[in-house]
Amino acid sequence: MKLQTRKTQWSPTKEFLPLIFGKALEEELEEKEIKKLELFEKGLANELHKEDSLSQAVTKIVKMAIAAEYGPSLVAAPGSQRMIETISRAILSDAQLRKQAIMIVDRFAHE
Repeated sequence: MKLQTRKTQWSPTKEFLPLIFGKALEEELEEKEIKKLELFEKGLANELHKEDSLSQAVTKIVKMAIAAEYGPSLVAAPGSQRMIETISRAILSDAQLRKQAIMIVDRFAHE
């Protein structure tokens, strides 16, 4: 059996869409969704650090996702901390979601 290799240019936006939006790569994306994803990725690149615990990193991921989708005012709103903690606990308690979070942290965390 002979293996063939195909060279492609890696695009982080397309690689993480299934993880973040739960969409197949073949599905059409609106420009608004792509802008939200880019905002999310930039926020993660600025906020995630290698020394963060997984719990801290997941909380930052959740905050960035909410800010990118609904705006930063929701993250700062009174009572949002409880929602963020609930979502973070759900991610940490599910093996598949925890694995996806680790992949995101590995990709975006900096020194």
